[in-house]
Amino acid sequence: MTAGVSISGKASLPAMKLVQSSRAARRWANVLLVLLLAAVAAMAFVPWQQSARGTGKVAAYVPQERQQTILSPVKGVVSQIGEGLVEGARVRRGDFILSIEPTAANLVDQLRGQVRDLEAKLETSRVKSEVYGRNVVDFQAARDAAVQAADELVEAAKAKWEAKQKLVRGYEAKELQARLNFERQKGLFEKGVTAEKELEKLQKDWDVAQSDFESAQLEVAAAKGEWDAKISEREQKLRDANTKVDYARAMQQDALGMVATAEKEIRDVQIKLAELDRLTITAPRDGTIFRMPIYERGQALKEGDPLFTIVPDTTERAVELWVSGNDTPLVRVGDHVRLQFEGWPAVQFAGWPSVAVGTFGGQVVSIDPTDDGTGKFRLLVKHDGDIPWPSNRFLRQGVRANGWVMLSQVPLGYELWRQLNGFPPVISKDEPESDKTDSKKKVPLPK
Repeated sequence: MTAGVSISGKASLPAMKLVQSSRAARRWANVLLVLLLAAVAAMAFVPWQQSARGTGKVAAYVPQERQQTILSPVKGVVSQIGEGLVEGARVRRGDFILSIEPTAANLVDQLRGQVRDLEAKLETSRVKSEVYGRNVVDFQAARDAAVQAADELVEAAKAKWEAKQKLVRGYEAKELQARLNFERQKGLFEKGVTAEKELEKLQKDWDVAQSDFESAQLEVAAAKGEWDAKISEREQKLRDANTKVDYARAMQQDALGMVATAEKEIRDVQIKLAELDRLTITAPRDGTIFRMPIYERGQALKEGDPLFTIVPDTTERAVELWVSGNDTPLVRVGDHVRLQFEGWPAVQFAGWPSVAVGTFGGQVVSIDPTDDGTGKFRLLVKHDGDIPWPSNRFLRQGVRANGWVMLSQVPLGYELWRQLNGFPPVISKDEPESDKTDSKKKVPLPK
């Protein structure tokens, strides 16, 4: 073999020299490999702050200090708008904004006249009610008196009947005695002991006794008929008196119904008058006129039409954050939140909030019990007393904001694995496990 064609030495091959990496590149590759291995190993130990991210906007914490649209309380026409009122103007509570006049001419005078007429109708109905009320009392008293008099007549007729009955028994005994005397003397007459003249006298006495007995029976029957008639007359008087009482009571109730109707009509008209008393609209709170879509003279309004929108001055601001339903179960009232406001420069490191720049602290104060229809839940976040939030110049109502609710600390490797698999954040160790304990409770079977 020749020396120039030796295969054992790589240096003797010119092509190999041409494809070899430079020594510097090999060193950098080794360094990067070591760094990669070190990064993978460090992921098991480097802490990562988990967070639930949400987006939202700045709002007033007190609901009454949020944007308000004032609606027209009545139907009418805009007659006057406060001088110098334009969109963006500052107003104080009670400042004049606009006035409305009714569409009908002299409507207030007409309604007041209607109230007077209804009050006269009400007074008449009350008088009728009082009169019929007195009639009810009078008719009841007359009924009681008539019934009492009829009862006395019934008792008198009954006593008369009872007396006649007692007389009948006497006449019956007298007739019996006369008949026995006649029959005894008749037997003696047939034997020739008694004279015919004596027998004729006893016959006459018996006939008189029979006549008296029959007359007494007729008088008893007449007394019984009179007693029954007095009872029927009493019932008739009671029915007539009750009819008068019921009629008077019905008329009294009708008059009371007219009173109630008149009072309702008066209230309805007074409500309309009260609405017309609210034709002057003033500012409900201190704030800024946001929108004012009205103009003077000629703009007809319906009840409920928007008059103007005001943004009240806020005493305390908050942020409404909308968080995914995947993360909401892990958020609790009192959790710390880092906020980034639109228009305020900031650099946010999601996993290391301690090195974030331009963010502000907050605290969750409430969580909505239901979503917004898209699976997101609203969190209300207040200032946590740390670094003051930007002034009102930068933090107006409606400014968009990003927020990160701080959750548990986990290794960075676990966080990467969770993100790749789409799993929710982990539950912190101090999270109450009420759901688990509740699920383990034995449910008593019905006996």
